[in-house]
Amino acid sequence: MTDLGTRTAPALRRAAPALLGYAAVRALGLLTLALWSAARDKSAYTLLTARWDALWYTRVAELGYGYEVRLPNGDVHSNLAFFPLLPWLERLLSAVTPLSYADAGFAVSLLASLAAAWGVFAVADQVYGRRAGVCAVLLWAVLPVGIVQSMAYSESLFTALAAWSLYAVLRGRWVTAGLLASLAGLTRPVGLAVVAAVWAAAIAAFVSDRRSRSRTQTPA
Repeated sequence: MTDLGTRTAPALRRAAPALLGYAAVRALGLLTLALWSAARDKSAYTLLTARWDALWYTRVAELGYGYEVRLPNGDVHSNLAFFPLLPWLERLLSAVTPLSYADAGFAVSLLASLAAAWGVFAVADQVYGRRAGVCAVLLWAVLPVGIVQSMAYSESLFTALAAWSLYAVLRGRWVTAGLLASLAGLTRPVGLAVVAAVWAAAIAAFVSDRRSRSRTQTPA
């Protein structure tokens, strides 16, 4: 545990400007949403935790799968379209805290968004340096659809898992990369692309390593 803290603290200090900038941008976004909602006599918190996809996820957490909505035009919307990792985390957090499923989803999303910002920074910093890492995080924070990063949606959770999986690939930590990619695959359909990318990178690294060893062992 001490060794982990020794390695984590410098990395966190290096990422601090990016994380603080990200938190400031998202806080401004939430403040804007709160003011907009108040002007229209709406609840900003309800919009973040109990509308659209967030509502579907909380229903999965509470009732499990099998719920359907039949629209007047005959279309059927099923909660089978929503992957299970976020509802599992909502259920777990709600079981060990006083939080409701909706509150738990919001908490998971906020924590995951910070983890995602750190992961985005780590990848860009690893490849292009610290300044590029800070810029990448701030660009992600100010996306026009960035508000979903603060909603009880799976976007932030998926981004965190995908970013850290990519970072593990860059560092050659294949078991960690595979585990995180698998979790990403339990978060959103596009997570399957993360799994495929990790497998492709692992195979390419293995082939390259075999070729390097073959050249080294070949007599001159």
